Amino acid sequence: MLSNRRGFTIVEMFVVLVIGLIVGSLSMGQFSAYLARERVARATEGIANDIRAAFAIPGRIRRPVRIRIDTAAMMLLVTDRSQSTTYRKTAFGSRYNLLGKNVTYYPSTAPYEIYPYGLASDTMLVTLTSNGLSKSIRVSKGGMVQVK
Repeated sequence: MLSNRRGFTIVEMFVVLVIGLIVGSLSMGQFSAYLARERVARATEGIANDIRAAFAIPGRIRRPVRIRIDTAAMMLLVTDRSQSTTYRKTAFGSRYNLLGKNVTYYPSTAPYEIYPYGLASDTMLVTLTSNGLSKSIRVSKGGMVQVK
């Protein structure tokens, strides 16, 4: 005997809901890894662009500038030698949701200076890490900025 029923039973709805929850929970790990990759990639490009812009400042003002990365405040600062004038200030901790332990850089003790004739005092290496993903920014003495 065939009954003429309409709609779904509660058991059928519960099965569909459980399958949806299982698929959703399996994809959450991939989604969080994707967000971490994008966060590091955007932060790396943003910091690289700030460093590129910092190489243009000394030629314009005819004085050397310093680049300093403050991991406590999670900021990239471009200042003059006396650090009285700030030309560029980027807070990459709040913008890209990174922590101080996620950022390492060389040279960490000596000031990184860029001179008006376009050369820097040393090479620079900034490494950003999050959830096992690492990207680095290499800056040559001549101002070439590479993101790897």
